[in-house]
Parts: sequence; C-alpha cells; structure tokens
Amino acid sequence: MMKEKVKKSPINTIIFSSSPNDSEQVASHLKNMGLPIRHQVISDSEQLKEALQTKHWQQAIFINELDNLPIKLALKQLRSQPYAVPAILLSDDYNEERRFDKISQGLSDCIPTKSLDLLALLIKREQQLVNSLQSLEQANKIVYETNKRNELLLDSSKDAIAYIHDGMHIYTNPTYIKRFGYEEDEIIVMTIMDIIAEEDKDKIKALLKRQAQEGTEVSEALKGKTASGEIFEADFIISSAIYDDEDCVQLLVRDIGDQQELMKKLKEVSQLDQVTGALNRPAFMEHLKQAVTTARNHNHEALVYLLEIDKFTEYRSKFGLSDCDALLKDVAGWLRDHIDSSDVIGRISDSSFAILLDNTDKGPMELPKKLCEEVEQQMFEVSGQTLNVTFSIGGVPSKDNDVEPGKLLLHATTVAHNLQEEGGNKYQIFNPSIDSLLTEKERKIFEEFTMAREEGKMTLFYQPMMSLKGSPNKQYMCYFRYQLQNGSWGLGEDIFPIFEKVGIDAEIDKITIKHSLKVLAKDKASGNDNKLFLALNPNTLIREDLEKWLAKLISVSGIEPNNLILTLKGHIAQSYLKRVVELKNALRKINIPFCLSGIDIGDSELVKSIRPKFVIFAPTFVETLKEGGSEKVQSVIDASAEVEARTVISNLEDASSLAQIWPLGIDFVMGNYVSKPIPKLNYDFADSDF
Repeated sequence: MMKEKVKKSPINTIIFSSSPNDSEQVASHLKNMGLPIRHQVISDSEQLKEALQTKHWQQAIFINELDNLPIKLALKQLRSQPYAVPAILLSDDYNEERRFDKISQGLSDCIPTKSLDLLALLIKREQQLVNSLQSLEQANKIVYETNKRNELLLDSSKDAIAYIHDGMHIYTNPTYIKRFGYEEDEIIVMTIMDIIAEEDKDKIKALLKRQAQEGTEVSEALKGKTASGEIFEADFIISSAIYDDEDCVQLLVRDIGDQQELMKKLKEVSQLDQVTGALNRPAFMEHLKQAVTTARNHNHEALVYLLEIDKFTEYRSKFGLSDCDALLKDVAGWLRDHIDSSDVIGRISDSSFAILLDNTDKGPMELPKKLCEEVEQQMFEVSGQTLNVTFSIGGVPSKDNDVEPGKLLLHATTVAHNLQEEGGNKYQIFNPSIDSLLTEKERKIFEEFTMAREEGKMTLFYQPMMSLKGSPNKQYMCYFRYQLQNGSWGLGEDIFPIFEKVGIDAEIDKITIKHSLKVLAKDKASGNDNKLFLALNPNTLIREDLEKWLAKLISVSGIEPNNLILTLKGHIAQSYLKRVVELKNALRKINIPFCLSGIDIGDSELVKSIRPKFVIFAPTFVETLKEGGSEKVQSVIDASAEVEARTVISNLEDASSLAQIWPLGIDFVMGNYVSKPIPKLNYDFADSDF
C-alpha cells in the first residue's frame, strides 16, 4: 500500500487576413514550432478597434495587405497598446525593395508568405525585445518606488544621515543637522573632519580608507563634536552610495542605544506601499495568513476581497505612470474612508487592492456591494480631468475552505479578472470548496477516492509490454489504483480530470513516482532489471523544478534513470507543446526516456515535433487498423520511425488483431491478450507465446 507524505504565457497575436484558412495554417505552424500563440483573425478596422479594447496584443502578422485596412492605419491603431507591437508582413510578391519600403513604414519585417520557419524565428526575436521593454518598465517602476522609499526613509529617519564626497558634505538630512547643531547652509560647506572630536580624527581617516579599499559597509564607535563643542559617542557607519549621479559615501551616525527603535521604524516603513500608503503585498499576506489561521482555530469568519480598478491599463496609457500613481493614492484614501478602521487594506499589484475583514459579522456581499455602488458617485481628478472609476471585486470567505491563504487570494483574483472580462463594475463571492468545484456525480466519485486515501488503500498495478522484435527489455505500464467500495481495485469514472479540478493531480503523480522508485529499487536489489512507464498530469508538467526534483529522487533511489519512462498524453502535449519539448530535452540530459501516449492516426506532426523515445498508440488504433487496413495507420507509424521512436500497441485483446499488427513493424504490444494489469512485477516474459 502507498502512503502519501500557478507555464509560460501565450503570445497574444493579431493575424490580419481576409482568409481564415490561411490564418489557421500560419497559427498552427507557429504552435508546432513551439510558440504559444493565442491568436485572433482581423479583417477590418472595426474588428481591430474592438480587439484593442479587450486585450493587450504582443504580436501582429499581416498575410498580404487588406483592401479595406491599410497597413499604415492598422499600425497607427496598434500604437494605442501599452507596448510597441512588432508587426511582420507575409507577402506573396516579396522583394528587397518592397521589404525596405514596408520596414520604413513601421513594420518590423517583411518576408515571403511561405517562409513560416523564418517567421517563427522573427517572432521569437521580436518577443525577446517586447519582454525586454516590459522588464525595463518594471525596473524603472522599481527604481521610481525605491527612490520614493529612500526619500521617505531619509526624511523620517531618526538617524543622522549625510552624503560625503571628497570629504565634503553634499547632503544632510534634518536629523543630521539637528544632531550636530548647525544650520543647513553652515554644515553643507563643512568637511567630515569638522564634526569629529580631535582624538578620533585619525580613526575616521582610517575608516574612510578601509571603506574605499573594501567597498563594503564599515563602522566604528567614534566621538562626534557638535557646534557647541559637546562631545558624544555614536556608531559612524560608512558605505558606498550614489547621490545626484555622483559616487560618494553615505555616513550614518547612530546614537548607541537607539538601534531597537530604528529597526521598529524601518519595519513599519518596509511594510508600506510607498505610492498608496497601504500595506504592500508581503505585509498583507502575513496579515491574511494570521487572520485565516485565527479564524479557523476559533471557528469564526474571515473575508478577503480582491478589488481591481476597471480600465486601469487604459488610464495608464492615456495619463502616464506618475498621474496614475496619484489616482491610486486617491483610490486608496477613498477605500480607507469607506471600510472599518479594523479592516486591513493592501496593494497587491499595479491596479489591485486587497481588503481583509477578520472576525466580522458582515455578510460576504455587504462590503463589495457598498463599494461598487458608492465609488460610481465619486469623482477622481487625473491630469486635470474628472474621472469616474468602477471596481471589479472578487471575494472569498475563509470558513470551511481548507486551502492556503495564498490560494484564497488567488481565487478572489480569478473572480475579479473574470468579472472584468465581462465588462467590469461587478462583484461576486466565490467559495472554493469541493462542493462548488464538482458536480454531484463527480463529488460522489471523489468521496469514494477520499475514503480509500484516508484508509491508505492506494496501490499500483503493472501491465506488461511484450516485445515483437525480441527485445530483452522487461517493460510495464504503471497504473495508479485505489480500492473501490465494492472491494475491487480500480478508478472512479474520469477521476483524473476530477483530481485536476480540485488541484491534487500533481500530488497523485508525486505519490505514484515516489512509490514506483521504491518498487524499482527493491526490484533492482533482487537482481531484476524491469522498466516502468509512468503517466504525468498537467500540473506536474508545469512544475518548474520537475527535472531537478526527478533527478534528486532517482539519485537517492539508486536505480538506473532509463528504467523510469515518463509518459504524457498526446492531447496534453499539444496544449503545452513548448514546455513538453523543453522537458523532453532536459530529461534526455539525465537519461530519463520520454514517451507520448494516446497517439492517434492524425498525430504524425506532433510526434515529429516532440521526437519522443517511445510512442504508445491510442486504444482506437487497433479498431482503425481492422476497419481501414494498414494504409490508415501507416503515416503515424512512419512518423515514429522517422524520429526513431519505439512503438507500442495498447489494448490488444485477441489473436486476430495481433496477426494484423505483425507486418507493421511495431516494437511492443500490451493488453488483456498479453496480460491484465497485475499487482507485482512478476510477469514471466520467457514463458509467453510471442
């Protein structure tokens, strides 16, 4: 028995074309090349206008020029997007002169219509630029907020802080001026030596020299001297700094004994968002975690809301970052005035706030209803213009929801974003309990699994694969099973989609993989050399540290890596194509084979794109072969042979099917005709009739 112990973003792409078929061919080719394209076909100006209002676009492709939408006009409309949208023309009458002309009009490039592989490379190049611009804006935003935070720290610091260049003061904060008893215009022309007691001047020189040599923060307790001649002892802390774009040193004079109070002040400041004065995201999450834990321990309700400002991206494009910061500050102030003093408010992202109500008697709908209704009556001023703001608010109660606080906020965020996609200015409460995620039928199936899980009645079964070419490999397909209420070992109907819905499919994979490795390790210790095929689910596939995690587990188990073959369904691989190719390449480096399963006769291109080590055909393969003959299935067999993948027929049920399979060159077969799934790796391959 076994015991158990948030993918890359799509490229939003507009394809300008009068032919849906041509557009789909281009999009399909790009996806097969590993580009996560999410596209929309545009054929006129009105469609483009509507598309620009509903989504941020990152790439534009023109398939020739549209008669009713000139490229110049389209490019002009695309400039309304937050970032420049790279645009590429696929031209039937391509030449170098035409390419030069189109690039001069503002296109990123112009290439022949049939050069789709080149198009994929150009899009990858352009998206690197788009990502760089987004990173630059984020970095500028961080610098902007950091400078604000630094200004606040300097002005409010109880410590005396100055910037020194070539021994001269070039900046002093109010506390520094007050500490030494000089006027600002006096101290700014003084040297650092003027504020040090005579007996410690050699020490400050040595300290400055050491800082210059080491480049790190240095400190020493020295005696300072005030304007009145008073001598006092303090920590003189010197570090490298830049002030007004000039290299200098920062001098921090901290009276001995004030450290604890300063740390308290710094902690308070570090928890605030410097634009709005609300808690920043990490500080809010700490409050949320504590409130949810307390609410569950004392059986009372905590409510968390995620509030999105509708159309904020449009405001930022229209008014700019600085004016939108002013808007955010005003909105935060308005929110504080419209919630109780005991409620906690935090800024979660550029355009969103979170509000936490702990141990409240309010109904979940009361606050969002009030905020949505009353904010419509409020006039905000941005760049001298009056603005009506609306909210989209998602709420989640903590009671009876056995999920992490971070997931509560994630559920609230999902609700708010869904409301925005519906037009915004709405509120909705979401309860992420099992009952709300599953249908009545699914809930009963999940309850049966939960009961088996709690009793530890989970196991693995193994179905042997028989070689048709005399391979010495002893291979099994590994199946997760649990005990059903009738006492048999099996699975509830469509249980894995249910696992995915409630978010435990990756956990089931983890349990299965760990137990399989134990089985293989024990098998190896007994002198055997069996190989196991294990299926992965989507949430395991997108785990960022999957390759490292597997390598560590295999290393600890002591088995040969190629004795574990990771298997993925073809339809899942199609949805996560780029990630699958990356995973396959990473697994190859640590010698773990990769297998595509459930492959049908129309999946030849998928097999060629991924180039797996093994291909397991779908159960329908045998029926197709019987009804249509070998011609129907030959293309996908040829595709597998082209990438040197070993092939496996599943669902082999009778000898007549085997007779039709023999001439196809298939490597392995499995099914009830060979053996039903068995509870141990003890199938006698030598005693088979094959």
